[in-house]
Amino acid sequence: MYPAMNSNAMQSANPTWVVVGKGAIGLLAACQAQLRQWPVALWLRQPQPIQIDFRQLTQEHSQHHFSSWPVGTPITHIFIAVKAFDVQSCLQQLLPHLSDDAQIVLSHNGMGTLEPARALLSSKQQLWFVSTTHGAYKADKHQLIHSGSGQSVLAAVTAPPKPDSKVQQFVADALGPVTEVDNIEPCLWQKLAINCLINPLTALHNIQNGELAQAKYQPQLKQLLHEVCLVAEAEGYPLHEASCWQLVQQVIEKTAANRSSMLQDRRANRPTELDFISGFVLKQAKKHQLTLPAHACLYQQCQDAGF
Repeated sequence: MYPAMNSNAMQSANPTWVVVGKGAIGLLAACQAQLRQWPVALWLRQPQPIQIDFRQLTQEHSQHHFSSWPVGTPITHIFIAVKAFDVQSCLQQLLPHLSDDAQIVLSHNGMGTLEPARALLSSKQQLWFVSTTHGAYKADKHQLIHSGSGQSVLAAVTAPPKPDSKVQQFVADALGPVTEVDNIEPCLWQKLAINCLINPLTALHNIQNGELAQAKYQPQLKQLLHEVCLVAEAEGYPLHEASCWQLVQQVIEKTAANRSSMLQDRRANRPTELDFISGFVLKQAKKHQLTLPAHACLYQQCQDAGF
């Protein structure tokens, strides 16, 4: 775990972090980092200053002003919390603006982006991934709600040519507490096991997370979990099914009032990460000649529903 650094002592030593877009997790990281005196700028499709009213877990409100990163200035530290399907195109657009030794941190739901991302970067640029359980949503375009306390796991995806402790410290301050691991894949499979149960079902039935605790959803949830555990084991990242089931129930209970990211996307008529969640599981299953009837059915239902 990385403790929060004394903000007054470190302010002048901190690099400016660029946060891509105006998504809830990116803005959550930006607001919490700014509260701890990190300089933060945004990278937006249409550069403009942004004002955010941030409601913290304590119910306190803080006001945050973010300017756009000036085009032409090399980016040394960047946090990219975009949808999985946008990762590759986002990185391609950013490449001309990244410094030769840039530190790039990705964060999103689902799997399947790391190898293509790694292939785009030079040997001196370091790629990281952070998986977080913090909950946040935008009540409107200028109001951000930190809706659930969580923790994060951070791993280097590429070997560091030169260790940069500012990455760990930024993630600790922005989305802490954080644990650093050598390999992010086991963590991603565990999170995928939760996401591929909760996200598609809540989006399909237009319900909040807590409604999945109802008895009518339990058999389907158990079958979905059993199938994803089969795939994870075949991929070399076995999951303990009983422990995962307990974790799924805990997430449903603790986030009962939350709307999953896929439900939020569907309600806003935005593209969803279905292909990087349920679709990824089905793709990996096909590799191992595994049949997943519950996932195949749910995936088709979601596609038929238009997402």
